[in-house]
Amino acid sequence: MARQARALRQSTLWGAPEVVQVQVRKSARVARRSACASAEHMREHSTLASPPRKRTWRPPTPPRSISDHIERKRVLSVTDLVSPSWCEYAYLYNILAQSHLPLLQRPTSITTPQGNVLTPSWAQLVARDEILAQGVKVHEAIEREVQPVELTFRFVAPADRWALLLLQFAAGIHAARTTGRAREVPVLGYVHGRLVRGIIDELRREGPAVLVSDTKTRRSLRLPPELDQLQARLQVMLYKRLVDSLYAGITGTAVDTDDVYDEPVSIPAVCDTLQLDLEAPLSDELHEDLKTMVRTSATPWTLDEMTGLTMRAAFHLARSALTERSEVRISQQLELVYVHRDTQGDPLGVSHFDMDSQLLQNYLDRVFLLLDGDRAPEGVGVQATRRCESCAWRDGCEWRETQARAVVAKAAEQYKQKKDTAHLAATADDALWNEFDIPEHHLCLLEW
Repeated sequence: MARQARALRQSTLWGAPEVVQVQVRKSARVARRSACASAEHMREHSTLASPPRKRTWRPPTPPRSISDHIERKRVLSVTDLVSPSWCEYAYLYNILAQSHLPLLQRPTSITTPQGNVLTPSWAQLVARDEILAQGVKVHEAIEREVQPVELTFRFVAPADRWALLLLQFAAGIHAARTTGRAREVPVLGYVHGRLVRGIIDELRREGPAVLVSDTKTRRSLRLPPELDQLQARLQVMLYKRLVDSLYAGITGTAVDTDDVYDEPVSIPAVCDTLQLDLEAPLSDELHEDLKTMVRTSATPWTLDEMTGLTMRAAFHLARSALTERSEVRISQQLELVYVHRDTQGDPLGVSHFDMDSQLLQNYLDRVFLLLDGDRAPEGVGVQATRRCESCAWRDGCEWRETQARAVVAKAAEQYKQKKDTAHLAATADDALWNEFDIPEHHLCLLEW
């Protein structure tokens, strides 16, 4: 009974094993090919030339899987890499639902790679949207403390965005060393051969070193348990690795780091990946915005240097800013600052931890198997099922139903084994009594 009760509790964690309705669809692809072939045949054999049709813009088709989503992206984000650590099934479902779109533009249901049709909880989606919006407000309030003037940048030329990234990275390192803090610092680097970019919440001077910090908003007034901090820690560790590699790539000098997996970024290789011309001029609009940045921010450049820029010139400006003083040391200690979402950034608590390059690499090796389609997604373990409570895909989640069925099947197997054992014991008792050739009414006279 204890085992059955324990199995029932575990089954409750995963939810009752309901049968997911599988939508049986006809082969629309075959039908479309047939229709296209017929139309092509009619055009070729028609005696009247039809007027050319005006092309209309159509949104791209939704991704069909995680690997399909990743293959479409020339540059991955840090979020792409660390989000699966919370729940790989939620990551898959959010990709299929195009969660980057506004709520009203998202599909009302998704079809999983297994053919199951799932409908999200719109109440949970709305709540999640509100949480993100409140988090943005908190981050903006903190940023205004460091940078009172809000800066905007216009991207017209192909290289504008990436030249700005180099300059903002160098300006962020410079500001952290000279003023003590820098917010919203972009980074770029290669991970598993893929170009990855991210935006660091804060770089802060801690003694002779620069510390990488990230701010997380909380609905609760308590810090999350250590298990639930893993995603945020991996994120900051990846930021640290990207900072080290981009700094080394720009300056041409090695960074004081214990990360054996860190490799300097080759800026020409980045330009090859992005198909950028190092000598192509940046747009006039970006030049104007860069001059505004120099006027209102703690940058190491003059207004005269913000003229006639190319990608190569931006690279040299970044190098001069990073090498004008002694080498930068990025702290091995990392930081997570938790703030309540209803405040203007007042911290609930701070979590400090050390960079663990092996932990990060082991995670990246495993997550890229998922991103490349070389393994199936896995959901949360029993100890983390509380994450399901706020998930919009809780009802109908394939992982939860699979786990619930497994728990019930295991309990049934254990019950069967226990029953078989009891039956074997009873059979052995019968054999023992049969050894005695004594009438049943004389058995009471036996002495043991």
